[in-house]
Amino acid sequence: MTTAKPTVTASYTLQLPAGTEHPPSLTPTVTHAFPLGNSSSLRTLDPEPGTTSVDVQEYYAGLRAAIAAARLRLGEELTAWRDAVGNGEAGKEKKLKAAKDEEQDQEDEDEGEA
Repeated sequence: MTTAKPTVTASYTLQLPAGTEHPPSLTPTVTHAFPLGNSSSLRTLDPEPGTTSVDVQEYYAGLRAAIAAARLRLGEELTAWRDAVGNGEAGKEKKLKAAKDEEQDQEDEDEGEA
């Protein structure tokens, strides 16, 4: 019987703004798996009876390393996406804020007339 090697899995699906062009090396849907260290000492996610503290320490050391690798990889990819999308989204935020400010000004004027 073989058991699957424990991994940390990270996935994302980006909803890109219309007309966004991006490098072919970037894909909007990605799943990554990051293995937890040495598989011989990390057979299961649940400690078995008789598991030594060294085994548990190895497990958590492998888990920390996998999380760090996931964080680094996702950070690099999402930064590349931010750069690819550029300031296209910034303009939308400014327009939305301006519309809300204009609506608030109109409400203030209406209250002053009453």
